[in-house]
Amino acid sequence: MSNSTDNQFFDLHITGVGYVNRIRKITPKRGEAFWACDISALNGPANDVEYRRFDCRVSGAEAEKLVKKFAATVADRKEKGTNEPKILIGFKLGDLYPDLFTRTKGDRAGETAVSLKARLLFVNWAKVEGDKVYESPRRDETPSIDISAQADDTASQGTGVPAQPAISGSVGAAEAVV
Repeated sequence: MSNSTDNQFFDLHITGVGYVNRIRKITPKRGEAFWACDISALNGPANDVEYRRFDCRVSGAEAEKLVKKFAATVADRKEKGTNEPKILIGFKLGDLYPDLFTRTKGDRAGETAVSLKARLLFVNWAKVEGDKVYESPRRDETPSIDISAQADDTASQGTGVPAQPAISGSVGAAEAVV
């Protein structure tokens, strides 16, 4: 019997394009503060787009850095008295689940509704007011390795074990499937 504890799980990821709205930092009574935002994802034909709203907890480290920058941009625009900027991103969400709630305001107060909740794992690119402000490095590329140069390095080190190639990029825990 193995002493290791292998966790097996299946990932369900949602990729798409959408507008970032309602950026906020949430400080719960217990636990650590975290960033959240809504994403209005574009769906359907380009000439008749529909939107699907996701209420997201920002989980990816790089995504969190970007969302903080977006929040600063929004705050700066509000301070200047201008409209909030339109922030369009290519995204990856994970851990989607529905959350039932009862409406408290408006004409539909008292009705039960559903909110789609997810974790924002990754941002592929971002545009603010149509200008590209971010593009992630490609994650699927690996550097070309010269085998003969690698063998020379190993011989000169005297280890007798070939050096391991460096792999660019990283695979986040959210993508690893055991």
